[in-house]
Amino acid sequence: MHQRFSRQAHRSLRRRHELKKTLRAYLFLSPFLIFFAAFLFLPVAFLFWLTFHAEGILAPPTFVGLANWRRTFADPLVLKTIANTLLYCLMAIPAVFVLAMVLALALRSIQRGRTLIRTLIYLPTLQPSLVVALIWTFVLHPDFGILNVVARAAIGRPINFLGEPSNALATIAMVEVWRGLGFWSVLFLSGLMALPIELYYAAELEGAGPVRRFFALTLPLLKPIFYFSVIFATIVNLQLFDSVFALTDGGPAHATATVTWYVYRSLFDFADIGFGSTLSFVLVLVVLVLTAAQTYLLREKS
Repeated sequence: MHQRFSRQAHRSLRRRHELKKTLRAYLFLSPFLIFFAAFLFLPVAFLFWLTFHAEGILAPPTFVGLANWRRTFADPLVLKTIANTLLYCLMAIPAVFVLAMVLALALRSIQRGRTLIRTLIYLPTLQPSLVVALIWTFVLHPDFGILNVVARAAIGRPINFLGEPSNALATIAMVEVWRGLGFWSVLFLSGLMALPIELYYAAELEGAGPVRRFFALTLPLLKPIFYFSVIFATIVNLQLFDSVFALTDGGPAHATATVTWYVYRSLFDFADIGFGSTLSFVLVLVVLVLTAAQTYLLREKS
């Protein structure tokens, strides 16, 4: 009996000690938690509150119930912008990942000048959005753009990259892939450089070729980086706005209209804060659902 009471007392002391450690940890985390609540949770809560109100720039808010939500799901342009945004993500994310991995593998094999080449590749990522848009305006110009000079030589006619609905969204994806290629290639290269070289020597001794080593060693070992990359790229690309606003302004015929573009138009062109807030909250929900689904699927595969 004495031993039983001793064990219970020991468990009680251990629980109290663990509780103190937990409280101490939360105490040290409290500045971050306060910052998190002030700059993330409270704005999202306020955004949700705005979805039930009609509010102009100067007029006081008026409660309208679910009117903004009904309008959102009844507006065909909302569904169009969601479809465009998801289609853009399906085009841009796999393309930039494949190209960045190929570039990272090539950079890993280069010994001299690697730093200079890596810097040059990363430069487009550092450029402001309007500078990138201005560069591509000249590159894609129907009359004197570089790509159309090549198109005339190859097929005898120019290609209207941004003026045709069938080409515009893919062109926006191409611009964003070019812009993000440096970031993702440097990220993948850092992961490749951290892999243990001994495993590759052992696989080579076993007779594994480059392709087999890539699929059997490189991809599995880079799984944590891919896990982060897929989620981060999805969150970033769902918020596509800069290139659309600067190059096409949602056209032609809303072929490049995205959710964030429609939010901007609703808030700043039409001063419809209630509807714009509802669109913003829909985007938040889409990001949360896709991120949760990706997290679950990636964990299941790992």
